[in-house]
Amino acid sequence: MTTPRIVISGGGIAGTALGVALGRRGIAATVLERAAGPRIGGHTVDLRGHSQQVLREWGLLDDVLALRVAEERMVAVGRDGRELWRMPAQVGGIVADVEIGREDLNAVLAKASTADVHYGEFLVEAAGPRVKTSRGRQLDADLVVLAEGTRSASRARLFPAAKEHYLGGYLAFVAVPYPREFGSDMRMFAVGGGVMVAIRPGRVGGQALIAVRAPRREELAREVAAQREFIVDSIERAGIACDWHLPSVLDAVAHDPGFYCDEMVKVTVPSWSAERTVLLGDSAWAGSPLTGLGTAMAIMGAEALAAAIATGDLRSYETRMRQFVHWGHRDATPATLKRWAPDTARQVRMNAMAMRMFTRTPLRRLLARADNLPPWYA
Repeated sequence: MTTPRIVISGGGIAGTALGVALGRRGIAATVLERAAGPRIGGHTVDLRGHSQQVLREWGLLDDVLALRVAEERMVAVGRDGRELWRMPAQVGGIVADVEIGREDLNAVLAKASTADVHYGEFLVEAAGPRVKTSRGRQLDADLVVLAEGTRSASRARLFPAAKEHYLGGYLAFVAVPYPREFGSDMRMFAVGGGVMVAIRPGRVGGQALIAVRAPRREELAREVAAQREFIVDSIERAGIACDWHLPSVLDAVAHDPGFYCDEMVKVTVPSWSAERTVLLGDSAWAGSPLTGLGTAMAIMGAEALAAAIATGDLRSYETRMRQFVHWGHRDATPATLKRWAPDTARQVRMNAMAMRMFTRTPLRRLLARADNLPPWYA
């Protein structure tokens, strides 16, 4: 059997993980990454589902665990700082048992990958057995893998049936000092106004997450200055700008060069492959950060796709991964965002009552998703 020639468009977690999975099977790949180099920073990501099993099979789990972020629990607090409820880290729970910085995870994967990576170069055209890049090069390719993320431009051209479903809000990430009194908690502050702010530990410093429920705004698609202004205005309109640790969060929103903001969307595509092109990761099935599964699904998908490429049966990739996408998309809804970023004080109280009931009784196991996770091996 002739070894297939693989071109991967996108050098994020999904594309880099695929380079690892293909290399283990003796299949070389070329990765095209638009960014000028490996991406620095990024928020903490969760390794849920079967992703830890895949990393163990790749011989990388110990390297990942050595870099894990010590986040022991999520604690929700009210306007006065009083604890409303807490949820410890657990397998399949709201707080994942293994969390790691995106930059650290990508570095572990990149070191293990055998792919030939070209930074500052991206896919321009993929038609037939050759692809054209932004540098004018033409590469032979038996298969092109689009791992370009939720906003995949190539997917829009090659998979016109793909849809992005807006989930009713935006999520921003900024680096902030991690308050020593938090211990190793992720603290969450949501008192109404459709805004939720959380501060979680990183391996160095802390990270703030700001979720805002709002109608879709086209001007926020690319303009970072507009995104910063939107987040600040939303916090001020919610009347919390001077509460809790919001002053330091607002300062970071204004000045952190690593500020990131995007709308929360779910991606659905009737089929992930078309002729010589296949989708992987968020390009195929993004569920938004609401699911906490994007990174895990990227790793699982990379292994499933590599196995399918090695056997020449791409249908097996889709058959295997569809069940996990269906499982992962359950929480990718506007209703989930509303629970995390409620509008009114009454909704805050109701949420707190429900979470206390679930987290302080045997019902806590219902918050864990591992019990109904489809098996990795049939």
